[in-house]
Amino acid sequence: MEQNENGVLVHDSEIKSTLVQIKQYLETDIYNLRKQANAKDTEIKTLREELEKLQHLMEGNRQLINKLIGDLSKLQNDVEWYKRTYEKRSLLGTIREKIFKK
Repeated sequence: MEQNENGVLVHDSEIKSTLVQIKQYLETDIYNLRKQANAKDTEIKTLREELEKLQHLMEGNRQLINKLIGDLSKLQNDVEWYKRTYEKRSLLGTIREKIFKK
């Protein structure tokens, strides 16, 4: 037995028992924290993969949208050409153009 600074007698076995309990608690806590960290790492990896897939999909969609905008611009130019050709030109000018094209 030992006597602490307050004069209380403490058994060595009680101290050892308490230290063993603290050690077991800490080991259990560390195990649980590692388990949680591994689960979070797995989730982060999954989310990064999903983010990468979505970025590729977004890039593909962006390219498709740009292509469609370009197509719309070309079609708008075609519509304007038809308007200039058939609505704004005289009938004689249109007939003359068709004859000289052939």
